[in-house]
Amino acid sequence: MLINVYVEYNRLRNTFTYSCEQDVEVGCRVRVEFNNRTLVGFVEEIDVESDFKNIKPVIEVIDEKPLLNNELKLLANYMADFYASSKVTCYKTMLPPALRPSSKHSKIIYEDYAVLKESNETLTSRQKEVLEMFSYPCKMSELRKVSPSITKVLLEKGYIGIEKRIKDSNTHVSEIADVMHSLTIEQKNAISKITSTEKMVSLLHGVTGSGKTEVFLRLAENVLSCGKQVLFLVPEIGLTPMMIQRVQARFKQKIAIYHSGLNAQEKLEQYNLVKDHKVDIVVGTRSACFMPFSSLGLILMDEEHDSSYKQDNTPRYHTRDIVLFRASYHKCKVILASATPSLESYARAYKNVYELIELKNRIHEMPEICLVDMKKERITNGLSETLLQAIHKRLSKKEQVILLLNRRGYLPVVRCSDCGHVRICPDCGVALTYHKNQNALVCHCCGRQFKFMEECPSCHSKNYFKAGMGTERLEEQIVEIFKDHHVVRMDADSTRKKNAHEKLLQEFEESGDLLIGTQMVAKGLDFERVTLVGILNADATLCRNDYRASETAYEMLEQASGRSGRGKLKGEVMIQTFDPDHFVMQCVKMHDYKRFFNQEMQYRHLGMYPPYVYLCTLIFTHFDFNEAYKQASAAKEYFSSLRVLGPIEIRMQQKKHRVRLILKSKDDKLLHELVQNYLDETKQIVDVNMHPIMMEE
Repeated sequence: MLINVYVEYNRLRNTFTYSCEQDVEVGCRVRVEFNNRTLVGFVEEIDVESDFKNIKPVIEVIDEKPLLNNELKLLANYMADFYASSKVTCYKTMLPPALRPSSKHSKIIYEDYAVLKESNETLTSRQKEVLEMFSYPCKMSELRKVSPSITKVLLEKGYIGIEKRIKDSNTHVSEIADVMHSLTIEQKNAISKITSTEKMVSLLHGVTGSGKTEVFLRLAENVLSCGKQVLFLVPEIGLTPMMIQRVQARFKQKIAIYHSGLNAQEKLEQYNLVKDHKVDIVVGTRSACFMPFSSLGLILMDEEHDSSYKQDNTPRYHTRDIVLFRASYHKCKVILASATPSLESYARAYKNVYELIELKNRIHEMPEICLVDMKKERITNGLSETLLQAIHKRLSKKEQVILLLNRRGYLPVVRCSDCGHVRICPDCGVALTYHKNQNALVCHCCGRQFKFMEECPSCHSKNYFKAGMGTERLEEQIVEIFKDHHVVRMDADSTRKKNAHEKLLQEFEESGDLLIGTQMVAKGLDFERVTLVGILNADATLCRNDYRASETAYEMLEQASGRSGRGKLKGEVMIQTFDPDHFVMQCVKMHDYKRFFNQEMQYRHLGMYPPYVYLCTLIFTHFDFNEAYKQASAAKEYFSSLRVLGPIEIRMQQKKHRVRLILKSKDDKLLHELVQNYLDETKQIVDVNMHPIMMEE
């Protein structure tokens, strides 16, 4: 039998033919020889015909049954077409690491389990006692703990057998008591409207603290009672434990958890729980949208605006697109929820494509927002006198404070005072950040670390001007000022270890006074004693050279503001800014999303940016800048029927120069067709980002 196989190379978009003497089905992995290497492939077709001679045989069939069901195969086809990606890359993205078509995939760890068998051999009373101590199947290790010798006898006499099962992993999240709040009139109306609408997608636009999670739980309860499955999506790992706690407390049943913080074994176990119909609820981040559901009844996508829902490597999918595909297949409803919906989603709701449901009132009073004008303030190490006084006041009342600085590390830029030399990453061409704890310079693009040398490599001076401030330095300053208070820092550096998010949040809730962090502390956190949120360097996001700069800034500031005053205590927010009259700052101060939406949409219309057009970026990479630029220039000619911006050089990656084109089109179908045709005709290796969220600089 001849079969067509996708080999594991991401860039290859076509299949290769092999002969196979064993039985194999479409969707199984096989081991094959390719370019004198043993690689893993994914079977795409069987019983094919070929005119080629000397067709190589399959070395090994890895799977007895297909890894993907029919729906997930269709989803892989959709992703490959929509995101102009190879099919095998989509398979790798969709499957947990241990099941991916890759020779480097993670090994599965198995455990021995004892299973009960029938035997007529005689046993002593002690042997019978040990045999009857356990309910089967049970772990062999538990049996051997009681008596290794008797366990051996029970095996030899045929009373038990050994069965290998995938090792259980510990994905336990600490439990909390369920609090079922009485529904407000707005919440009742929201549930009624979502339940009765004929539209597949509803946009739940609720101000921070308006009770969106309780609406989620009530809707999920209705779906679960009908025997259907529910998917809860959150944008970041840090929010996952809190959502899991709320869901477990309410439904008191086993839940599958899926996010990037799990190891390969844990991911496989959670994946199989869904595949084997052992759970009805999944809580997870972006990758959870690929779980093998059989009867999906509801998808809840919290903080739908968040850029974390967009994959930043090939295939560059957006979770919202995958969710809509799966909802269409299962004929189930999708709830997109946010206090700051993406402009694209709100525009669709505005045009009546999505059902718009609004929760306009907070359960507790909205926090008062103060724009601290840094041009008029007395400043101490980046902190205004007004903010410092407010922190002292709140801490004296035993209340909690959150400080947001969206820049990790100790010093964002290390520059020589004498010659102006800035330490740059040789691979990416961006300024290195100094991390004091490691005494190292770190690239926040590629992650490479460099030893910090006191001497300037350019002029050999030891006079460094250390510009700016990151969360690590802010923590040092806050600890110095508020010596008697417990400070917790939460950023990408402090949350590297397993379960660090949950531990840090628990530490802050139980004994913390001040929580310092990057944007991960700006969303989803719900602490009743937090009565002050201070936002430092609030203008930084507005300075980005990106058409979404205002939207990103508004979302972060509004979301961060929502962390204050979520209990009975009155909340306060202080935003340090050099431009308090900027329309984004004024909209945040008034909690006026609609004013922001209307003004930003005017700008998007004038500049012809989404949601008025569709975008696609093509990035050409080469060690020689001229060659990359030449390829991009030729591509610009190919896409002459579209509006094309560029070519322009962006930051390097792995010592390679990168040149970008931006394609604009009002016709999304045409855009996809042209990009697909270009790739098929030129066979160019191009990094394609369909519908980009952020523009790389």
